[in-house]
Amino acid sequence: MAMFDINGLLGRLEHLCEQEGSQYQWATKHRLSPAYVSDVLRCKRAPGPALLDAMGMKKVTLYTTKAGT
Repeated sequence: MAMFDINGLLGRLEHLCEQEGSQYQWATKHRLSPAYVSDVLRCKRAPGPALLDAMGMKKVTLYTTKAGT
């Protein structure tokens, strides 16, 4: 299982859109608003469950110990 930060997720989304031909084509194929996909790529909105599902991804929250403990 690969882990991505937001920059990796955005890069993956850009790649998926390029493979489909455009942001518009990828968005409409996955029944998402093209404006929403554009907003996510411009960091104006956070990726939600429907977009993550279309990308084959899910959100995971991680916790770690403090340094020195």
